[in-house]
Amino acid sequence: MVRHSGSPIITAVVLIALLFLSIPPSYSDTPSSTIVRDLLERECINLNKDKLSALISAQFGPELEKGPAPDLFKIMEGVIKRTDFDGITEEKTAEIIGLVYGAFRKGAPLEFLDDIFDVAYVNTITVDQLYAAANALKEFHSSDVPQDIFEEFVYHSIEDGWDPATVPVFTRGLIYGVARGLSPEKTALILMLDIRSDEAKKQAPEQVVLDSLKLVREKEPQNWRPLSEVEKEMAINKDKQRVLEQRKREMDDTLQQKERAFAQVQNELRELREYPAAKGLDVDVEKLNRDLERLLKNLQGEITKYQGQRGDIVAELEATKKSVDRQQAAADRERRAKRERELTRKQERISTAGKSGRLNKDKLYSVVDSYLGTPYRFGGDSERGIDCSAFTRRVYRGQGVELPRNSRDQARVGMSIAYSSVRTGDLIFFDTSINGGISHVGVYLGNNTFAHASSSKGVTKSSLREKYYVKRFVKGGRVFVD
Repeated sequence: MVRHSGSPIITAVVLIALLFLSIPPSYSDTPSSTIVRDLLERECINLNKDKLSALISAQFGPELEKGPAPDLFKIMEGVIKRTDFDGITEEKTAEIIGLVYGAFRKGAPLEFLDDIFDVAYVNTITVDQLYAAANALKEFHSSDVPQDIFEEFVYHSIEDGWDPATVPVFTRGLIYGVARGLSPEKTALILMLDIRSDEAKKQAPEQVVLDSLKLVREKEPQNWRPLSEVEKEMAINKDKQRVLEQRKREMDDTLQQKERAFAQVQNELRELREYPAAKGLDVDVEKLNRDLERLLKNLQGEITKYQGQRGDIVAELEATKKSVDRQQAAADRERRAKRERELTRKQERISTAGKSGRLNKDKLYSVVDSYLGTPYRFGGDSERGIDCSAFTRRVYRGQGVELPRNSRDQARVGMSIAYSSVRTGDLIFFDTSINGGISHVGVYLGNNTFAHASSSKGVTKSSLREKYYVKRFVKGGRVFVD
């Protein structure tokens, strides 16, 4: 029998202390430098840890000194994960971390920044361009524009250097045209051509979009369908929301100006009362005091008035946003259900083909070899440029199987295979994302070799035994079961 000595209260305190000592430290109680060092130790295989650490410290020193910021560390981890996988330099890695973090702080959704940031490998891109591109992807994701069309469209916004302020206008123009029944390919092509024209530079972007849609509509009048009543209401509410958001931004700017002016007058009045002689003998101190008090009172009245107006705008904006969110959520549910039905039908067709057919290895190697050296391009699906899922889709098309468009959906077809069991022809999936999950795909060729469209090298062959591929491997996917 074990005997316990001492006060029950002391014993309880000791137990609580031991409990807290056993809890791993969180971001809130761990020095930033330690978290960065641990992050680099964990994620860097190809990247030089010391060099990257110095670059991160130089770029984010003041930010890190304020205390650990979970969002910044999450972005660091995700970007390093990808750039290490793709063989990108330390300088470019630090630059991209800054771009992604800057766009995220402006309000760009991290999910779509994750999808697009590797365009910065080979393109000179600004924070505003990345912000506009990520928001465009978000809007397209909740639309009927096909993925290969909108990704090409967004890539052009970066490659051709569109003014970031015009990107949402042209994005909504393409979404609207497709929703009205116009051909996605023709509408996107006309918009991309028109935005580059000399005439477009003389017009407002809204007018360029209207002229582009009119041209496509004239070419295929039979496809045009008018807005439904539900769509009309949603469009009106979205326009209202944008107007209110702009009014709120303007009101916030006005309030900040008035509050700065109020603080300045307060300081002047305080100095006047504490050091009246400092104004000189020729200054009527009493009159100046009255004038400053009157100005202070007027500014306070204006601030109160603008605060009330801002409150009204915010209340109306919140009500409008709730209405838009409800309508958008309903449309998104319907769209997701439709996509899920389409993916289920595709899975069934692929399963049937996989069970009834056999892998043609000669054809597999031939198609892969024909694409070796093809440059990588976000959203690309041709010999001019191709992304990872478009490449595997083309490889499997040579086997008479049509895969889904993106790597996440491709991972949902076929049989899941462990690393040790992959065989020639299997799809292989990797996690190189900020948010986690499948974000890259290749095709296994046997002898520990796989082919993929690398973001930095284009279509290439790599060894599955390399440490950073082993670290990022999620699973294999088998279509041909025999």
